[in-house]
Amino acid sequence: MDKSQLEMLAEQLGASEQEGKLWRKLLLAAVSGATGNNLRETLREPLLGLLQELGETALGEKLKLVIERVPTFPTDELLPLVLELCGELSHDREQVVRRLEDMLSELATPIIRIWSEVLLVPLIGSLDTDRAQAMAERLLERASSTRAKVVVVDVTGVPMIDTAAGGFLIEMFSAVKLLGAEVILTGFKPEIAHTLVKLGIDFRMVAIARDLEDALRKAIAMLEEEKRQRR
Repeated sequence: MDKSQLEMLAEQLGASEQEGKLWRKLLLAAVSGATGNNLRETLREPLLGLLQELGETALGEKLKLVIERVPTFPTDELLPLVLELCGELSHDREQVVRRLEDMLSELATPIIRIWSEVLLVPLIGSLDTDRAQAMAERLLERASSTRAKVVVVDVTGVPMIDTAAGGFLIEMFSAVKLLGAEVILTGFKPEIAHTLVKLGIDFRMVAIARDLEDALRKAIAMLEEEKRQRR
């Protein structure tokens, strides 16, 4: 098959101008006479572009047509390369999904530094085990890096906390205390209080505030007391 015939085939295969360019580049590379690693490298770029444009299934269907129409097409080199690139793209997609999940987790449970030594954690929505664990890990890291003296946890927007998530919260409060910070809880509903009491929370390790305004007043008082003790 000469160059003009390859150009026509690329035009037939390409549903868009960009796809047509990629097919043209792939077909010309395939019949360029390159072998071994040189052939793999010349095939790699257009093949990766076509995978991203079409996806595995659609590309596979079009490659069948190419192999039928171009007898000299280097199938032995192409198929392993397709599998390799599919694996790389799948790994990249998994990493993107994980990054998005982490981003959404951070957005769902923000940790706000409201003063130099005070962190606010406003919880909104149901608190299940996975979310509680992720929040605990992030809060401990943030409390340590900022050397926070007070952590205010506002559960006003939480309709319920399951038993396992409640257990994570209690462990988190203990860990925050070990880092040298005080914990203030606010926004309690009867259901949440019942869950934490049932789990055996020691309310001596946390301060309870009526609302966020009261919690912030308590935080200021704690900071002032801590400064007095250092004098």
